[in-house]
Amino acid sequence: MVLSADQVSLIGQVFESYVLEHHRDEILSILREADDQAHYPVVVDALTLFETNMEIGEYFNAFPSEVLPIFDSALRRAALAALQNSADPAQLSLKQNLHARVSGLPVCPELTREHIPKSKDVGHFLSVTGTVIRTSSVKVLEFERSYICNKCKHVFVVKADFEQYYAFCRPAACLNEEGCNSTKFTCLSGTTSSPTCCRDYQEIKIQEQVQRLSVGSIPRCMMVVLEDDLVDSCKSGDDITVYGVVMQRWKPFHEGARCDLELVLKANYVKVNNEQLAGVVIDEEVRKEFEDFWERHRNDPLAGRNEILASLCPQVFGLYLVKLAVAMVLAGGVQRTDAAGTRTRGESHLLLVGDPGTGKSQFLKYAVKIMPRSVLTAGIGSTSADKPVTPLVPWTAKYPAMPPKLHYLNLEMFKCVLLPSPPVMAF
Repeated sequence: MVLSADQVSLIGQVFESYVLEHHRDEILSILREADDQAHYPVVVDALTLFETNMEIGEYFNAFPSEVLPIFDSALRRAALAALQNSADPAQLSLKQNLHARVSGLPVCPELTREHIPKSKDVGHFLSVTGTVIRTSSVKVLEFERSYICNKCKHVFVVKADFEQYYAFCRPAACLNEEGCNSTKFTCLSGTTSSPTCCRDYQEIKIQEQVQRLSVGSIPRCMMVVLEDDLVDSCKSGDDITVYGVVMQRWKPFHEGARCDLELVLKANYVKVNNEQLAGVVIDEEVRKEFEDFWERHRNDPLAGRNEILASLCPQVFGLYLVKLAVAMVLAGGVQRTDAAGTRTRGESHLLLVGDPGTGKSQFLKYAVKIMPRSVLTAGIGSTSADKPVTPLVPWTAKYPAMPPKLHYLNLEMFKCVLLPSPPVMAF
């Protein structure tokens, strides 16, 4: 079943009136931007939209892949209407690359998932929460080609097939409605000229959040396709919520070879959850206690710092220099972006090297307890190729025959490698 012309018209009219009512200021701010070729998102709350017209919600849940392009077309018409009704249209310019990003789905098992979708979810618009474990480089994707019929000179457009990794399927006959039926075409964007219809493209892999799984469960992974303004919207390690359509894709068929289907999530909107407080609420009482503490040590702030260090990892006596280094890494820094647009992370790495029994693992375990997002691992089950560091110390009788055990701590703002060797600390 496909949407009829009346249904398409209804969806477009309802969405156009909705964005003009709720997102007019956002559309006008986009029209004031200088870059006419950039891609601009307009984030729409699904609950508010569905309350406007419940029939739209039914169509969206049943045919998300057909309704989303209708939303984009209606958004462009709304932008044109806002431009024409503006008091100062000279400072505005119409943007063609507008995208409706749907978020805020109702919290129910049919639409909101904390686990990776399965094959029964193909074709449904879902909200999936997970952790980014891999990001690919941003690529240029050719999404459509224009062909001209050698007989009737009719020009038609062929779109890349998402289900076949964006491969182009050559049409069997001319698509002219007058009934040309010719089988000879010429590609207008062939090998002699560069492709004209391209967009940014990136793939990421998300994994189920370990803290949301039952004991003994193995987290599953899923590929997510990002396009246009969604590329580079997240990085590895981010906790994100992806709103998109569950689809399947396969590689070209080969005789005698088995066809492997892959479930992917074609993202419509990506929400990064790292900036949330992760359950930490700073009320007025805690804020007043913080201010009173530094008011007492206003004349000697180093004494206040030492008091904080004394409470850091209390099971280890002394080692204030090491505790100071751990506290600084846990506090983190501020990400910096230079004039060329290159991002420099604000989090530093810490390397602690010491003899066995000097409390290195205690610092690791304490850091895991106080950080809301952390992963504590050991290199016991790793091969030599998996270990990023090797001890560069003389191999004497003081050390056992087996290589030293490596401990790793990978936090959102704390990365530490510990080696049992002479005590050294470096940043």
